[in-house]
Amino acid sequence: MRNLSAPRKLRLAVLISGGGTNLQAMIDRSHAGTLDAEIVAVLSDRAGAFGLKRAEKANIPAFHVDYAKPVELKTAQRLADLADLDRRQKILKNADPAERLARLAKLVTVEHEILRTLDSFRPDYVCLAGFMRLLTPYFIGRLNAGGPRILNIHPAILPSFPGSHGYEDTFEYGCKWGGVTVHFVDEGEDTGPIIAQAVYPVWPGDDIERVRTRGLSIEYEVYSQVINWLAGGYVAIQKDPNGNTRVEITDPKYAEILARWVQKACTPRE
Repeated sequence: MRNLSAPRKLRLAVLISGGGTNLQAMIDRSHAGTLDAEIVAVLSDRAGAFGLKRAEKANIPAFHVDYAKPVELKTAQRLADLADLDRRQKILKNADPAERLARLAKLVTVEHEILRTLDSFRPDYVCLAGFMRLLTPYFIGRLNAGGPRILNIHPAILPSFPGSHGYEDTFEYGCKWGGVTVHFVDEGEDTGPIIAQAVYPVWPGDDIERVRTRGLSIEYEVYSQVINWLAGGYVAIQKDPNGNTRVEITDPKYAEILARWVQKACTPRE
């Protein structure tokens, strides 16, 4: 149900790997007063990510987390039961158990550092915005202990085309419509409960760059709207009869907002 009081500003931490265009869209909307949130920290797995410069320019604390530094298995084992994580995880496909444990050890050690940083900023939600690293059940379980708190934007209409090449997969398959999805993050690959989706047309004569540009313009709209729905109490999380988690948007302007997204996406190209 909608909280009748004015929406409080959410505290967001944003994880990036590259240019941070979704981050910039959030920063711009926050400064304009159209995003019911403040970005309290930005973290990147790449020291040279331009998104870190965007954060610094906006006076947002920005951090690099190093996935390349050496890790000892016993050090990671003190943080988490790696064998148990290996049984639960759905992201590492290597058939060699020793190699999986070594990879999990490295991921858990870095995730522990990320969590320590996040804890100091007390974010309400963690937004993945082009963060190109796998997340283990250690990280996800810690953040989602009291309910889903990790958001991701995916450049395709899930469950179609999961993974890191949503725009390319959509275009190469010959789809006439593409789309974007904002979802909560669970322990699978792009399998978490879907919060919102929007579509855009793939016009005759398009190439992948035109498709990507059109999709990104919709991404910025949808991600920020989802954050505002969360701030306003319009996101209801429910269980269906099969025990699956489903998300319902209770905003009375929901249909109007979706229509606006479609109209924006279908604006004739230049």
